[in-house]
Amino acid sequence: MSETSPAEMPAPPMPTVPCKDTLLVEYQAAQDSAQHHDNLLWSVTSVIWGGSLVLMGFTLGGLGDDAVRPVVTILSFLGIALTICVSIFSFQLNAVKRHKYARCRAIEAVLNMQQHTTTRWPVGLQRILYSILMLFFLIAWIAILLTAWHCCCH
Repeated sequence: MSETSPAEMPAPPMPTVPCKDTLLVEYQAAQDSAQHHDNLLWSVTSVIWGGSLVLMGFTLGGLGDDAVRPVVTILSFLGIALTICVSIFSFQLNAVKRHKYARCRAIEAVLNMQQHTTTRWPVGLQRILYSILMLFFLIAWIAILLTAWHCCCH
C-alpha cells in the first residue's frame, strides 16, 4: 500500500495557462480549503486535548480504588487511542493544508502575485512542538495506567 500523501505531492503543473478569472477562482478555493483544514485541525485537537484532560482527572481520582481499576485501565487505553488518533488526524489535515497553499503559490507565480510566496516562518517548528505535546499526553496516559496497576501489586 504505497500511497503518496498530499504533502509529498507537488502542486500539479499547469499544462496550459487558464484565463486569469479561472485562476483567481481556483486560488480562492485553494486558500479557503487550506484555511478550513487548518481550522479543522485545531478544532479537533482542542476538543481531544480538553476531553483528555477531563478524562485524566476522572482516572486520577480512581487510582487507589481497586474496584475501579478495570475502568481506569479502559479509560487509559482510550486516552492513548485518542492521542494517537488526533496525532494522525493532525498530520493528515496539515498535509492537505500544505498542498493547498502550494497550489496557491503555483498560481501566484503565474499571476505575478505574492500573498503566500513571500510569507516566511520557521519550517517544521510547530509540528515539532505539537509532537512533543502529544508525546507528553502519551507518557501521562501510560504513567496513569502503570500507576493503577502498581498500586494493586504493592
